[in-house]
Amino acid sequence: MTKEVKSLWGCIIILFTCIIILAGILIFRLDTAAEDHGATLPPESSSVVATIGDEQVTRAEWNDELRRQYGAMVLEQILTSKAAEKEANSLGIKVTQEEVEWELKQQMRGYDDDEAYFQAMQEQLGMSPEQLRKDLHNRLLMEKIATNNIEVTEEEVEKYLEQHRDVYEPVASYDIAHIVVPTEWEANDILKRVLQDETFTELAKQLSRDEFTANQGGRLGWIDEDDPFINKAELNAATQMSVGEISEPIQVKDGYAIVMLNGKKEVEPEERKALRSRVRKDLALSKTPPLTDWEEALRKKYNAAIKDTAFAEQHG
Repeated sequence: MTKEVKSLWGCIIILFTCIIILAGILIFRLDTAAEDHGATLPPESSSVVATIGDEQVTRAEWNDELRRQYGAMVLEQILTSKAAEKEANSLGIKVTQEEVEWELKQQMRGYDDDEAYFQAMQEQLGMSPEQLRKDLHNRLLMEKIATNNIEVTEEEVEKYLEQHRDVYEPVASYDIAHIVVPTEWEANDILKRVLQDETFTELAKQLSRDEFTANQGGRLGWIDEDDPFINKAELNAATQMSVGEISEPIQVKDGYAIVMLNGKKEVEPEERKALRSRVRKDLALSKTPPLTDWEEALRKKYNAAIKDTAFAEQHG
């Protein structure tokens, strides 16, 4: 499985979870409000949330449809979460905040910074940082339950890591900008102008022949050191540079480039240690039934039951 495919599956899981969370919030918000008003629906339940021509869609109609489509699924998710908490308590299993933060950092790879990631999740999924952390906590807890009695040897970890370096090996990342021109003379002239305090960004917009980056001031963004789509000579230069440094002209396919390094993210020894734990967990998960089977087993173990007949029929 490549990094790209793994990331895609991660996004799919997040999207599915997000649908459940948001549907749950919308479905049960009205119920809670009704309880607070003596089991009487609040006036806004009849308010109009959308129109099509002369027809109106009321909030009550909208909530009824949410219940119909997602009610049983949301209830099942709530029961699963409560069953997992009971099982974790009985086994003495906990998920630490450090584990959640490390997992969160893995999802942030490819974003400029934490703020950019959280903003993207809010815009794309409607999930706050707190909701993202809660979702990760629940998933990690279920994984620990599923792998509680699974043993993985150091030899298995080494073998698996060797076979899947492209997925697991942590790499350094570099925030790179470049200016591409046809000749070495032009590249040297641009370098001289930058050293004379003309801005790299403006020169890139005016002179760079790379049409994909010129409008962004030459910025390529954060690039992993093993990225196959970036010129190797430029990447190699970036690995040897300090932040803020500008390279000598580098020969590329379309002429010559000068590279500016805006930032770098080095791989820390602690991350490599955490990596082995991740490999160990993935190996353990491969030896146990799917998490969906565990979820169903836990609901049965703790006698989970949906009492509302409408939702029970959906579930059935």
